Amino acid sequence: MDKDVGKRKMILVILLLALALRMVSINQSLWLDEGTSAILARDFSLERILTEFSPGDFHPPLYYLFLKVWAGIFGSSEVGLRSFSLLAGLATVYVVYLIGKRLLDRKAGLLAALFLATSGLHLYYSQEARMYALSALFVSGLFYFFLKILDSKKRIDWYFFSLLLFLNGLTDYLPNLVIVSFWVFALVAKKDKGWWRNFLLSHIPLVAAYLWWLPTFTNQLRSGLGVFESAPGWWKVLGRTNLKELLLVPVKFALGRISFVDKGLYALVSGTVLLTYSFLVMKAKNIKEGRLRLIWLWLIVPIALAAILGLKLSVFSYFRLIFAIPAFFLLIVFGILQLRGRLFKASVLFVLCVNLLASGAYLFNARFHREDWRGLVSLVEKASRDKNAITIFVTDGQTEAYRYYSKGGKIAGPEGLSASYEQLWLMRYVQEIFDPEDKLRKETERLGFVKKGEYDFNGVVVWEYERE
Repeated sequence: MDKDVGKRKMILVILLLALALRMVSINQSLWLDEGTSAILARDFSLERILTEFSPGDFHPPLYYLFLKVWAGIFGSSEVGLRSFSLLAGLATVYVVYLIGKRLLDRKAGLLAALFLATSGLHLYYSQEARMYALSALFVSGLFYFFLKILDSKKRIDWYFFSLLLFLNGLTDYLPNLVIVSFWVFALVAKKDKGWWRNFLLSHIPLVAAYLWWLPTFTNQLRSGLGVFESAPGWWKVLGRTNLKELLLVPVKFALGRISFVDKGLYALVSGTVLLTYSFLVMKAKNIKEGRLRLIWLWLIVPIALAAILGLKLSVFSYFRLIFAIPAFFLLIVFGILQLRGRLFKASVLFVLCVNLLASGAYLFNARFHREDWRGLVSLVEKASRDKNAITIFVTDGQTEAYRYYSKGGKIAGPEGLSASYEQLWLMRYVQEIFDPEDKLRKETERLGFVKKGEYDFNGVVVWEYERE
């Protein structure tokens, strides 16, 4: 009895650890995509998000609608906005604990929760004002309730499964690929007619939602294909399937958003970690529990399907696949539990050390933090005080983070370039993609502006110009 109480307390300790790690550096500057989320949450109404913003975006609207309501309660600061993803991240840790416990035992659940709590990549996106942490929660919830409906006839479990299908589908598109995993498993399991009737009925809210959303989705697809025509470089950056992107999935799942200056050392460390993890995952195959196949399907099917889609559409990138990270760590845990004695302890310690070192490198090294738009805007607006100044972007579509932090400074796209200003700040952000011939800089200098300085804010570069 005392041991059971101790194990129940352990999940609370793990959740507190997850919270503590996710609170470190959560107030760092928003980056470009988070700027979009912030502007919507702060300045748009729910109706405008649906009617004005969504047709030109590449995501369903639910995350933005939730964030708008959340910001109305907790504010639109960096911490206020990101706390929504933080909460989703903590909830995912707990759901993964429940999955491990249901499949094997409480020890499996605790280890899986511990590894996810300390995972560098999951930690990173639990601190980001985007939809990815929320999608990971919904997908984890789907797999938990799918496990329940496999051998339970309780209606409440079916209702939750159906609700999560709906929520997941309207939060992001790519996580819908996990539905294929459920179908494959159910077909192999040869469920009876009554079960299949309930399973099909559970899809009705999702199908109805997509019928309603279809006109907007069509506009989004058309807009996305328009990017391919107008900015092919940006289309490639968004994520096409290639060998590099394929290799980055396991590397980033294991090490998170860090890298080494010495690429040879990075390859050596990555290779060592992945070989060890591969050994552990293969050990999981020794477990005879048939439902473990579902976790394999969770990891393999959506990644494989996303890679196939990525041959034609720019959708394949490791960060869009973080909803599969829980499966990654669950399989590692199942493999570790096949080991005994010192090898078991060494394996647990190895995974935990890799996670903590990778997470620590991200949290305490500003080089791995997000783009520093806050610092850039602060510099520009202090230096431009009492001057007729403007900040010029290479494209109108990359201004959201700047506008979020700006206190009223003038900003414009290429059309705003004019010799009437005494000071000009030329944004070099994504210049090589949207202005590969550097026409904007050449025109700036042709108008008589002389460069006075270059500033780099963690990847966001701006050049200062003044009129002679």
